[in-house]
Amino acid sequence: MRKKTRFCAFLAALTMGLGILSGCTGAPASSAPAQAASVSAPASGAQAGEPDTSEAVTLTMYLIGDRPVDNDEVFAKINEKLKEEINATIDVKFMSWGEYEQKYPLIFASGEDWDIIYTADWCFYNAQATKQGFWEITQEALETYAPMTAGSMYPEAWEQAKVDGRVYMLPMNYKEITSYVYLVRGDLMDKYDIKSVASLDEAEAYMDAIVANEPTLIPLDVGSDYDKLFVFDRMWQKANWESEEKVTGVGSWQAMASVSELDDGAAVKGNFDQPEFQGVIERLKDWKDRGFWSKNAVVNTQNNTESFQAGKSALALCNVNTAKSIYAQMAAEHPEWDVRVFDAQEDVPPVLNSYLANGMSIFSKSRNPERALMALDYLRNDAEINNLFCYGIEGKHWEASGEHGLVSLPDSTNYAYDSNCNWGVRNDAYWRVVEGGIPNFEEMNEVWKENARSGRYQTFVFDDSNVKNEIAAITEIFNTDYKLLGLGFTDDPAGDIAKLKEKMAAAGAEKVYAEMQKQAQAFNKANGG
Repeated sequence: MRKKTRFCAFLAALTMGLGILSGCTGAPASSAPAQAASVSAPASGAQAGEPDTSEAVTLTMYLIGDRPVDNDEVFAKINEKLKEEINATIDVKFMSWGEYEQKYPLIFASGEDWDIIYTADWCFYNAQATKQGFWEITQEALETYAPMTAGSMYPEAWEQAKVDGRVYMLPMNYKEITSYVYLVRGDLMDKYDIKSVASLDEAEAYMDAIVANEPTLIPLDVGSDYDKLFVFDRMWQKANWESEEKVTGVGSWQAMASVSELDDGAAVKGNFDQPEFQGVIERLKDWKDRGFWSKNAVVNTQNNTESFQAGKSALALCNVNTAKSIYAQMAAEHPEWDVRVFDAQEDVPPVLNSYLANGMSIFSKSRNPERALMALDYLRNDAEINNLFCYGIEGKHWEASGEHGLVSLPDSTNYAYDSNCNWGVRNDAYWRVVEGGIPNFEEMNEVWKENARSGRYQTFVFDDSNVKNEIAAITEIFNTDYKLLGLGFTDDPAGDIAKLKEKMAAAGAEKVYAEMQKQAQAFNKANGG
Protein backbone atom coordinates (compact mmCIF):
# COMPACT_ATOMS: atom_id res chain seq x y z
CA MET A 1 0.00 0.00 0.00
CA ARG A 2 1.12 3.51 -0.69
CA LYS A 3 1.70 5.91 2.16
CA LYS A 4 0.23 9.32 1.43
CA THR A 5 0.04 10.55 4.99
CA ARG A 6 3.18 12.68 5.01
CA PHE A 7 2.51 14.07 1.53
CA CYS A 8 -1.05 15.06 2.40
CA ALA A 9 -0.08 16.54 5.73
CA PHE A 10 2.53 18.68 4.05
CA LEU A 11 0.06 19.72 1.38
CA ALA A 12 -2.54 20.61 3.99
CA ALA A 13 -0.04 22.77 5.83
CA LEU A 14 0.77 24.59 2.64
CA THR A 15 -2.85 25.16 1.79
CA MET A 16 -3.42 26.70 5.20
CA GLY A 17 -1.10 29.58 4.62
CA LEU A 18 2.43 29.09 3.45
CA GLY A 19 1.73 30.50 0.02
CA ILE A 20 5.12 28.98 -0.77
CA LEU A 21 6.72 30.21 -3.90
CA SER A 22 4.63 33.31 -4.13
CA GLY A 23 6.79 34.23 -1.15
CA CYS A 24 9.86 33.12 -3.03
CA THR A 25 9.16 35.14 -6.12
CA GLY A 26 7.30 38.07 -4.64
CA ALA A 27 4.38 37.38 -6.98
CA PRO A 28 1.08 35.61 -6.30
CA ALA A 29 0.68 32.11 -7.68
CA SER A 30 -1.94 33.35 -10.10
CA SER A 31 0.66 35.46 -11.89
CA ALA A 32 2.67 32.41 -12.98
CA PRO A 33 2.84 31.85 -16.75
CA ALA A 34 0.74 29.14 -18.33
CA GLN A 35 2.06 25.59 -17.99
CA ALA A 36 3.76 24.36 -21.14
CA ALA A 37 2.41 20.86 -20.52
CA SER A 38 -0.87 20.88 -18.68
CA VAL A 39 -1.16 19.72 -15.10
CA SER A 40 -3.44 16.71 -15.03
CA ALA A 41 -6.56 16.85 -12.92
CA PRO A 42 -6.86 14.13 -10.29
CA ALA A 43 -8.57 11.00 -11.56
CA SER A 44 -11.79 9.83 -9.99
CA GLY A 45 -9.85 7.47 -7.72
CA ALA A 46 -7.97 10.34 -6.06
CA GLN A 47 -9.29 12.29 -3.12
CA ALA A 48 -9.98 15.99 -3.59
CA GLY A 49 -6.81 18.07 -3.51
CA GLU A 50 -4.63 15.00 -3.75
CA PRO A 51 -2.58 13.91 -6.81
CA ASP A 52 -3.72 10.67 -8.37
CA THR A 53 -1.13 7.92 -8.04
CA SER A 54 -3.42 4.96 -8.65
CA GLU A 55 -1.49 3.84 -11.75
CA ALA A 56 2.02 2.49 -11.19
CA VAL A 57 4.64 4.12 -13.42
CA THR A 58 8.31 3.59 -14.17
CA LEU A 59 10.24 6.81 -14.77
CA THR A 60 13.43 6.89 -16.84
CA MET A 61 16.13 9.21 -15.50
CA TYR A 62 19.34 10.19 -17.31
CA LEU A 63 22.49 10.97 -15.34
CA ILE A 64 26.02 11.93 -16.41
CA GLY A 65 29.07 9.79 -15.63
CA ASP A 66 29.84 6.10 -15.34
CA ARG A 67 27.37 3.76 -13.67
CA PRO A 68 28.61 2.82 -10.17
CA VAL A 69 28.93 -0.91 -9.55
CA ASP A 70 26.27 -0.81 -6.82
CA ASN A 71 23.93 1.66 -8.54
CA ASP A 72 21.17 -0.91 -9.09
CA GLU A 73 21.33 -2.05 -5.47
CA VAL A 74 21.07 1.53 -4.22
CA PHE A 75 18.19 2.38 -6.51
CA ALA A 76 16.37 -0.81 -5.56
CA LYS A 77 16.11 0.67 -2.07
CA ILE A 78 15.17 4.10 -3.41
CA ASN A 79 12.51 2.52 -5.60
CA GLU A 80 11.11 0.49 -2.74
CA LYS A 81 10.32 3.70 -0.89
CA LEU A 82 9.17 5.63 -3.97
CA LYS A 83 6.81 2.79 -4.81
CA GLU A 84 5.36 2.98 -1.33
CA GLU A 85 5.05 6.77 -1.32
CA ILE A 86 4.03 7.73 -4.87
CA ASN A 87 3.59 4.37 -6.69
CA ALA A 88 6.52 5.05 -9.00
CA THR A 89 9.99 3.62 -9.62
CA ILE A 90 13.02 5.01 -11.46
CA ASP A 91 15.10 3.33 -14.16
CA VAL A 92 18.50 5.05 -14.31
CA LYS A 93 20.50 5.48 -17.52
CA PHE A 94 23.95 7.03 -17.79
CA MET A 95 25.81 9.13 -20.34
CA SER A 96 29.55 8.77 -19.74
CA TRP A 97 31.81 11.80 -19.45
CA GLY A 98 33.29 10.85 -22.81
CA GLU A 99 29.95 10.95 -24.65
CA TYR A 100 27.58 13.28 -22.85
CA GLU A 101 28.33 16.40 -24.90
CA GLN A 102 27.36 14.57 -28.09
CA LYS A 103 24.59 12.38 -26.68
CA TYR A 104 22.77 14.87 -24.45
CA PRO A 105 21.14 16.95 -27.22
CA LEU A 106 20.37 13.85 -29.28
CA ILE A 107 18.13 12.10 -26.77
CA PHE A 108 15.65 14.99 -26.92
CA ALA A 109 15.01 14.28 -30.59
CA SER A 110 15.43 10.50 -30.46
CA GLY A 111 11.77 9.64 -29.93
CA GLU A 112 12.76 7.72 -26.81
CA ASP A 113 10.31 7.70 -23.91
CA TRP A 114 12.06 9.18 -20.87
CA ASP A 115 11.27 11.57 -18.02
CA ILE A 116 14.02 13.12 -15.88
CA ILE A 117 17.52 14.38 -16.65
CA TYR A 118 20.43 16.04 -14.88
CA THR A 119 21.10 19.56 -16.13
CA ALA A 120 23.09 22.65 -15.16
CA ASP A 121 24.11 26.08 -16.40
CA TRP A 122 27.15 24.33 -17.90
CA CYS A 123 25.15 21.30 -19.08
CA PHE A 124 22.61 22.40 -21.68
CA TYR A 125 20.01 23.95 -19.34
CA ASN A 126 19.49 27.13 -21.30
CA ALA A 127 19.86 25.45 -24.68
CA GLN A 128 17.12 22.94 -23.97
CA ALA A 129 14.90 25.36 -22.05
CA THR A 130 14.78 27.70 -25.05
CA LYS A 131 14.09 24.77 -27.40
CA GLN A 132 11.10 23.61 -25.33
CA GLY A 133 13.07 20.51 -24.37
CA PHE A 134 12.08 20.79 -20.71
CA TRP A 135 8.68 20.73 -19.02
CA GLU A 136 7.83 24.06 -17.43
CA ILE A 137 7.57 23.95 -13.63
CA THR A 138 5.04 26.46 -12.35
CA GLN A 139 4.33 27.49 -8.79
CA GLU A 140 1.00 25.66 -9.05
CA ALA A 141 2.77 22.46 -10.13
CA LEU A 142 5.22 22.75 -7.24
CA GLU A 143 2.49 23.33 -4.70
CA THR A 144 0.54 20.34 -5.99
CA TYR A 145 3.21 17.79 -6.79
CA ALA A 146 6.36 18.89 -4.94
CA PRO A 147 5.29 20.58 -1.70
CA MET A 148 8.47 19.69 0.17
CA THR A 149 10.53 21.42 -2.52
CA ALA A 150 8.17 24.38 -2.61
CA GLY A 151 8.54 24.85 1.12
CA SER A 152 12.33 24.57 1.22
CA MET A 153 13.78 25.93 -2.04
CA TYR A 154 16.00 28.99 -1.66
CA PRO A 155 14.06 31.95 -3.14
CA GLU A 156 17.10 33.11 -5.11
CA ALA A 157 17.43 29.63 -6.65
CA TRP A 158 13.92 29.87 -8.08
CA GLU A 159 14.73 33.29 -9.53
CA GLN A 160 18.01 32.11 -11.05
CA ALA A 161 16.27 29.20 -12.78
CA LYS A 162 14.02 31.48 -14.83
CA VAL A 163 14.49 31.53 -18.59
CA ASP A 164 12.36 34.22 -20.19
CA GLY A 165 10.37 34.37 -16.97
CA ARG A 166 9.68 30.65 -16.76
CA VAL A 167 11.29 27.86 -14.73
CA TYR A 168 12.35 24.54 -16.24
CA MET A 169 14.67 23.18 -13.54
CA LEU A 170 14.70 22.28 -9.87
CA PRO A 171 18.10 23.74 -8.92
CA MET A 172 20.17 22.13 -6.19
CA ASN A 173 19.28 23.28 -2.69
CA TYR A 174 22.94 23.61 -1.78
CA LYS A 175 25.31 26.54 -1.43
CA GLU A 176 28.49 25.57 -3.24
CA ILE A 177 31.94 26.97 -3.90
CA THR A 178 33.82 25.55 -6.88
CA SER A 179 37.54 25.43 -6.30
CA TYR A 180 40.23 23.29 -7.89
CA VAL A 181 42.97 21.19 -6.34
CA TYR A 182 45.92 19.07 -7.36
CA LEU A 183 46.08 15.46 -6.18
CA VAL A 184 49.76 14.50 -5.97
CA ARG A 185 51.82 11.40 -5.17
CA GLY A 186 53.61 12.42 -1.97
CA ASP A 187 56.03 9.50 -2.26
CA LEU A 188 57.24 10.89 -5.59
CA MET A 189 57.45 14.42 -4.23
CA ASP A 190 59.78 13.19 -1.49
CA LYS A 191 61.76 11.06 -3.93
CA TYR A 192 62.54 14.07 -6.13
CA ASP A 193 62.68 16.68 -3.36
CA ILE A 194 59.55 18.54 -4.49
CA LYS A 195 58.25 20.62 -1.59
CA SER A 196 54.95 21.90 -2.97
CA VAL A 197 52.61 21.56 -5.95
CA ALA A 198 50.36 24.56 -5.45
CA SER A 199 50.97 26.58 -8.62
CA LEU A 200 51.38 26.07 -12.34
CA ASP A 201 55.13 26.60 -11.99
CA GLU A 202 55.40 24.05 -9.18
CA ALA A 203 53.24 21.57 -11.07
CA GLU A 204 55.55 22.04 -14.06
CA ALA A 205 58.64 21.27 -11.96
CA TYR A 206 56.98 18.16 -10.51
CA MET A 207 55.91 16.87 -13.94
CA ASP A 208 59.40 17.51 -15.33
CA ALA A 209 60.75 15.20 -12.63
CA ILE A 210 58.20 12.52 -13.55
CA VAL A 211 59.05 12.72 -17.27
CA ALA A 212 62.76 12.42 -16.50
CA ASN A 213 62.56 9.59 -13.99
CA GLU A 214 59.27 7.67 -14.17
CA PRO A 215 58.83 6.34 -17.73
CA THR A 216 55.87 4.12 -16.76
CA LEU A 217 53.81 7.09 -15.53
CA ILE A 218 51.99 9.80 -17.46
CA PRO A 219 52.49 13.02 -15.49
CA LEU A 220 48.91 14.30 -16.01
CA ASP A 221 46.63 11.99 -17.97
CA VAL A 222 43.90 14.36 -19.19
CA GLY A 223 41.36 12.65 -21.35
CA SER A 224 37.57 12.59 -21.51
CA ASP A 225 35.37 15.45 -22.69
CA TYR A 226 34.92 16.24 -19.00
CA ASP A 227 38.49 17.36 -18.39
CA LYS A 228 40.07 18.07 -21.78
CA LEU A 229 40.06 21.79 -20.97
CA PHE A 230 40.89 21.65 -17.24
CA VAL A 231 44.50 22.73 -17.66
CA PHE A 232 43.54 25.38 -20.20
CA ASP A 233 40.95 26.74 -17.76
CA ARG A 234 43.46 27.03 -14.92
CA MET A 235 45.95 28.91 -17.12
CA TRP A 236 43.25 31.00 -18.79
CA GLN A 237 41.57 32.06 -15.57
CA LYS A 238 44.89 32.94 -13.94
CA ALA A 239 46.01 35.01 -16.94
CA ASN A 240 42.71 36.90 -17.11
CA TRP A 241 42.43 37.49 -13.36
CA GLU A 242 45.89 39.04 -13.40
CA SER A 243 45.03 41.24 -16.40
CA GLU A 244 43.63 44.75 -16.02
CA GLU A 245 40.37 43.92 -17.78
CA LYS A 246 39.32 40.96 -15.61
CA VAL A 247 38.04 39.00 -18.60
CA THR A 248 35.44 36.34 -17.80
CA GLY A 249 33.45 33.80 -19.74
CA VAL A 250 29.88 34.57 -20.75
CA GLY A 251 27.25 32.22 -22.13
CA SER A 252 27.86 28.51 -22.61
CA TRP A 253 31.34 26.98 -22.84
CA GLN A 254 30.68 25.99 -26.44
CA ALA A 255 30.23 29.62 -27.49
CA MET A 256 33.88 30.39 -26.54
CA ALA A 257 32.77 33.91 -25.58
CA SER A 258 34.15 36.31 -23.00
CA VAL A 259 33.76 39.88 -21.77
CA SER A 260 35.51 42.26 -19.42
CA GLU A 261 33.77 42.48 -16.06
CA LEU A 262 34.70 46.16 -16.00
CA ASP A 263 33.01 46.97 -19.31
CA ASP A 264 29.45 48.22 -18.77
CA GLY A 265 28.94 48.02 -22.52
CA ALA A 266 29.57 44.27 -22.35
CA ALA A 267 31.60 44.03 -25.56
CA VAL A 268 31.59 40.29 -26.22
CA LYS A 269 34.57 38.68 -27.97
CA GLY A 270 35.68 35.20 -28.76
CA ASN A 271 38.29 33.96 -26.28
CA PHE A 272 40.66 33.72 -29.23
CA ASP A 273 40.42 37.50 -29.68
CA GLN A 274 41.43 38.25 -26.09
CA PRO A 275 45.06 39.39 -25.59
CA GLU A 276 45.93 36.58 -23.16
CA PHE A 277 44.77 33.71 -25.37
CA GLN A 278 47.88 33.11 -27.49
CA GLY A 279 50.22 33.09 -24.48
CA VAL A 280 48.07 30.44 -22.79
CA ILE A 281 48.05 28.25 -25.91
CA GLU A 282 51.82 28.61 -26.24
CA ARG A 283 52.33 27.37 -22.68
CA LEU A 284 49.95 24.48 -23.26
CA LYS A 285 51.94 23.54 -26.37
CA ASP A 286 55.12 23.64 -24.28
CA TRP A 287 53.60 21.32 -21.67
CA LYS A 288 52.35 18.94 -24.35
CA ASP A 289 55.77 18.94 -26.06
CA ARG A 290 57.46 18.11 -22.74
CA GLY A 291 55.32 14.99 -22.51
CA PHE A 292 53.13 16.09 -19.60
CA TRP A 293 50.15 14.27 -21.12
CA SER A 294 49.67 11.52 -23.64
CA LYS A 295 49.82 12.01 -27.39
CA ASN A 296 46.47 10.22 -27.37
CA ALA A 297 44.85 12.73 -25.01
CA VAL A 298 42.40 13.85 -27.69
CA VAL A 299 40.82 10.38 -27.93
CA ASN A 300 41.42 9.25 -24.34
CA THR A 301 38.04 8.49 -22.73
CA GLN A 302 39.32 8.09 -19.16
CA ASN A 303 39.34 11.26 -17.09
CA ASN A 304 42.48 12.31 -15.24
CA THR A 305 41.28 11.42 -11.73
CA GLU A 306 40.39 7.89 -12.85
CA SER A 307 43.86 7.51 -14.33
CA PHE A 308 45.45 8.79 -11.11
CA GLN A 309 43.43 6.35 -9.02
CA ALA A 310 44.49 3.51 -11.30
CA GLY A 311 48.17 4.32 -10.78
CA LYS A 312 48.73 5.40 -14.38
CA SER A 313 49.59 9.02 -13.64
CA ALA A 314 51.39 11.10 -11.02
CA LEU A 315 49.12 14.15 -10.82
CA ALA A 316 45.41 14.87 -11.07
CA LEU A 317 43.57 18.18 -11.41
CA CYS A 318 39.95 18.25 -10.28
CA ASN A 319 37.39 20.23 -8.35
CA VAL A 320 37.50 19.80 -4.60
CA ASN A 321 34.21 17.89 -4.45
CA THR A 322 35.70 15.18 -6.65
CA ALA A 323 38.82 15.13 -4.49
CA LYS A 324 36.73 14.79 -1.33
CA SER A 325 34.84 11.84 -2.80
CA ILE A 326 37.94 9.80 -3.65
CA TYR A 327 40.63 10.89 -1.18
CA ALA A 328 39.75 8.50 1.65
CA GLN A 329 39.42 5.64 -0.81
CA MET A 330 42.87 6.28 -2.30
CA ALA A 331 44.45 6.72 1.10
CA ALA A 332 43.04 3.34 2.17
CA GLU A 333 43.91 1.49 -1.04
CA HIS A 334 47.37 3.01 -1.57
CA PRO A 335 48.80 4.36 1.69
CA GLU A 336 52.26 3.99 0.14
CA TRP A 337 51.41 6.80 -2.31
CA ASP A 338 50.98 9.30 0.53
CA VAL A 339 48.44 11.24 -1.57
CA ARG A 340 48.58 14.98 -0.89
CA VAL A 341 46.13 17.70 -1.88
CA PHE A 342 47.17 21.23 -2.87
CA ASP A 343 45.11 24.32 -3.64
CA ALA A 344 45.20 24.87 -7.42
CA GLN A 345 43.43 28.24 -7.43
CA GLU A 346 46.73 30.16 -7.28
CA ASP A 347 45.09 33.35 -5.95
CA VAL A 348 42.28 33.24 -8.50
CA PRO A 349 39.07 33.60 -6.46
CA PRO A 350 37.00 30.42 -6.50
CA VAL A 351 33.51 30.64 -7.90
CA LEU A 352 30.56 31.06 -5.57
CA ASN A 353 28.27 29.02 -7.76
CA SER A 354 24.79 29.87 -8.81
CA TYR A 355 22.24 27.26 -7.80
CA LEU A 356 22.06 26.35 -11.48
CA ALA A 357 25.48 24.72 -11.26
CA ASN A 358 23.50 21.51 -10.67
CA GLY A 359 19.84 20.69 -11.12
CA MET A 360 17.22 18.29 -12.43
CA SER A 361 14.68 18.82 -15.20
CA ILE A 362 11.74 16.95 -16.68
CA PHE A 363 11.45 16.10 -20.37
CA SER A 364 8.79 18.18 -22.14
CA LYS A 365 7.46 15.02 -23.81
CA SER A 366 7.37 12.93 -20.63
CA ARG A 367 4.19 10.90 -20.35
CA ASN A 368 4.21 11.38 -16.59
CA PRO A 369 5.63 14.83 -15.82
CA GLU A 370 3.61 15.25 -12.62
CA ARG A 371 4.84 11.92 -11.21
CA ALA A 372 8.37 12.84 -12.25
CA LEU A 373 8.04 16.04 -10.25
CA MET A 374 6.78 14.05 -7.27
CA ALA A 375 9.78 11.71 -7.56
CA LEU A 376 12.19 14.64 -7.64
CA ASP A 377 10.48 16.04 -4.57
CA TYR A 378 11.40 12.86 -2.67
CA LEU A 379 14.91 12.59 -4.13
CA ARG A 380 15.60 16.12 -2.87
CA ASN A 381 13.75 16.21 0.43
CA ASP A 382 13.25 12.76 1.91
CA ALA A 383 16.25 12.21 4.21
CA GLU A 384 16.48 8.46 3.62
CA ILE A 385 16.17 8.69 -0.17
CA ASN A 386 18.50 11.69 -0.43
CA ASN A 387 21.17 9.93 1.65
CA LEU A 388 20.88 6.81 -0.50
CA PHE A 389 21.29 8.77 -3.74
CA CYS A 390 24.17 10.92 -2.44
CA TYR A 391 26.13 8.42 -0.35
CA GLY A 392 24.83 4.91 -0.97
CA ILE A 393 23.56 2.36 1.54
CA GLU A 394 24.15 3.17 5.19
CA GLY A 395 26.06 0.35 6.84
CA LYS A 396 27.53 -0.81 3.54
CA HIS A 397 28.95 2.24 1.77
CA TRP A 398 29.00 4.66 4.70
CA GLU A 399 28.12 5.10 8.32
CA ALA A 400 26.97 8.23 10.10
CA SER A 401 29.34 10.22 12.27
CA GLY A 402 27.38 12.76 14.25
CA GLU A 403 24.59 14.77 12.67
CA HIS A 404 26.46 16.03 9.61
CA GLY A 405 29.40 13.66 9.11
CA LEU A 406 29.99 10.25 7.62
CA VAL A 407 32.75 7.67 7.42
CA SER A 408 33.26 5.91 4.09
CA LEU A 409 33.30 2.11 4.38
CA PRO A 410 35.33 -0.28 2.17
CA ASP A 411 32.38 -0.93 -0.16
CA SER A 412 32.26 2.78 -1.00
CA THR A 413 34.59 1.88 -3.87
CA ASN A 414 31.44 0.58 -5.57
CA TYR A 415 29.35 3.66 -4.75
CA ALA A 416 31.56 6.59 -3.89
CA TYR A 417 30.52 9.60 -1.84
CA ASP A 418 28.75 12.30 -3.88
CA SER A 419 29.86 10.82 -7.18
CA ASN A 420 26.72 9.35 -8.78
CA CYS A 421 25.57 12.55 -10.51
CA ASN A 422 23.41 13.14 -7.46
CA TRP A 423 24.49 16.78 -7.52
CA GLY A 424 21.16 18.07 -8.77
CA VAL A 425 19.46 16.90 -5.56
CA ARG A 426 22.10 18.11 -3.12
CA ASN A 427 20.35 19.60 -0.13
CA ASP A 428 21.99 21.59 2.66
CA ALA A 429 19.48 20.10 5.11
CA TYR A 430 20.94 16.60 4.72
CA TRP A 431 24.49 17.30 3.58
CA ARG A 432 27.20 15.20 5.21
CA VAL A 433 30.96 15.74 5.18
CA VAL A 434 33.39 12.84 4.96
CA GLU A 435 35.46 12.32 8.08
CA GLY A 436 38.99 11.08 7.68
CA GLY A 437 39.08 13.05 4.47
CA ILE A 438 41.55 15.59 3.12
CA PRO A 439 43.70 16.61 6.12
CA ASN A 440 44.22 20.22 5.02
CA PHE A 441 40.70 20.72 3.68
CA GLU A 442 39.54 23.14 6.38
CA GLU A 443 42.66 25.26 5.94
CA MET A 444 42.07 25.53 2.19
CA ASN A 445 38.34 26.00 2.63
CA GLU A 446 38.81 28.99 4.91
CA VAL A 447 40.85 30.70 2.19
CA TRP A 448 38.26 29.83 -0.45
CA LYS A 449 35.34 31.09 1.63
CA GLU A 450 37.17 34.36 2.26
CA ASN A 451 37.94 34.92 -1.42
CA ALA A 452 35.00 33.29 -3.24
CA ARG A 453 33.02 35.58 -5.49
CA SER A 454 30.18 35.49 -7.97
CA GLY A 455 31.20 36.89 -11.34
CA ARG A 456 29.24 39.72 -12.91
CA TYR A 457 27.65 37.33 -15.38
CA GLN A 458 27.27 34.39 -12.99
CA THR A 459 23.50 34.23 -13.47
CA PHE A 460 23.36 35.52 -17.03
CA VAL A 461 21.45 33.08 -19.23
CA PHE A 462 21.88 33.44 -22.98
CA ASP A 463 18.80 32.87 -25.12
CA ASP A 464 20.15 31.39 -28.34
CA SER A 465 16.78 31.09 -30.11
CA ASN A 466 17.79 33.71 -32.72
CA VAL A 467 21.13 32.06 -33.50
CA LYS A 468 20.48 28.33 -33.19
CA ASN A 469 22.11 27.42 -36.50
CA GLU A 470 25.20 29.47 -35.73
CA ILE A 471 25.48 27.92 -32.25
CA ALA A 472 25.30 24.43 -33.78
CA ALA A 473 28.14 25.27 -36.18
CA ILE A 474 30.22 26.88 -33.43
CA THR A 475 29.77 23.84 -31.18
CA GLU A 476 31.37 21.66 -33.86
CA ILE A 477 34.39 23.97 -33.88
CA PHE A 478 34.52 23.91 -30.09
CA ASN A 479 34.64 20.11 -30.06
CA THR A 480 37.45 19.95 -32.62
CA ASP A 481 39.76 22.92 -33.26
CA TYR A 482 39.27 24.61 -29.88
CA LYS A 483 39.83 21.49 -27.80
CA LEU A 484 42.95 20.65 -29.81
CA LEU A 485 44.37 24.07 -29.00
CA GLY A 486 43.28 23.66 -25.38
CA LEU A 487 45.48 20.56 -25.14
CA GLY A 488 48.42 22.25 -26.87
CA PHE A 489 48.16 20.18 -30.04
CA THR A 490 49.52 22.79 -32.42
CA ASP A 491 52.83 23.33 -34.17
CA ASP A 492 52.00 26.96 -34.92
CA PRO A 493 49.89 28.63 -32.20
CA ALA A 494 49.53 31.98 -33.97
CA GLY A 495 48.70 30.36 -37.31
CA ASP A 496 46.19 27.91 -35.84
CA ILE A 497 44.51 30.65 -33.82
CA ALA A 498 44.13 32.63 -37.04
CA LYS A 499 42.54 29.56 -38.70
CA LEU A 500 40.20 29.19 -35.72
CA LYS A 501 39.12 32.82 -36.13
CA GLU A 502 38.41 32.25 -39.83
CA LYS A 503 36.27 29.19 -39.08
CA MET A 504 34.38 31.04 -36.36
CA ALA A 505 33.71 33.97 -38.67
CA ALA A 506 32.38 31.60 -41.34
CA ALA A 507 30.16 29.90 -38.73
CA GLY A 508 28.52 33.21 -37.84
CA ALA A 509 30.33 34.02 -34.60
CA GLU A 510 29.87 37.77 -35.07
CA LYS A 511 26.10 37.35 -35.16
CA VAL A 512 26.20 35.21 -32.02
CA TYR A 513 28.41 37.62 -30.11
CA ALA A 514 26.33 40.62 -31.16
CA GLU A 515 23.19 38.89 -29.88
CA MET A 516 25.00 37.92 -26.70
CA GLN A 517 26.21 41.49 -26.19
CA LYS A 518 22.68 42.85 -26.60
CA GLN A 519 21.37 40.42 -23.99
CA ALA A 520 24.30 41.06 -21.63
CA GLN A 521 23.61 44.80 -21.80
CA ALA A 522 19.96 44.17 -20.95
CA PHE A 523 21.08 41.90 -18.11
CA ASN A 524 23.34 44.63 -16.72
CA LYS A 525 20.57 47.20 -16.94
CA ALA A 526 18.13 44.90 -15.16
CA ASN A 527 20.68 44.27 -12.43
CA GLY A 528 21.60 47.92 -11.89
CA GLY A 529 24.89 47.73 -13.76
